[in-house]
Amino acid sequence: MKPFKEVEEKFKNSQNEWKTRIRQEPSKAKRFWKWAWYLCAFPFRWIWVNIRDWRTALIFVFVALIVSSEVWVPYLIAVICWSNEPVRISMLSVGSACWLFWIGPGTPFLVICIGLTIGIKALFNKIKYRHKKAN
Repeated sequence: MKPFKEVEEKFKNSQNEWKTRIRQEPSKAKRFWKWAWYLCAFPFRWIWVNIRDWRTALIFVFVALIVSSEVWVPYLIAVICWSNEPVRISMLSVGSACWLFWIGPGTPFLVICIGLTIGIKALFNKIKYRHKKAN
């Protein structure tokens, strides 16, 4: 596995090259749409580059579990209280409504998880860098 510094430098260089190509576009309309595409694709490209690191994958799984807890906790309560029909039905209803609103298609769930993963990974890297610098 490549050292983190090399992977981060390679990613930054590719991002800077992409930005340079966008800035060199003569047409303002095309430049606008290229910037829009860049801003939409950045989180997914970051995940694609960094998900190969098992730590990032683990952070993403934990973030997804915590952020989606409003969906799986009512389902878990419904399973635990299976004999009590009113509680079971209401918890299944709440879990399904939350799933449709929060994790369903067209919702910002994945973008929020990616953003939180990026933030947590950056925080860990900053702490790790300071710790290495102090030693």
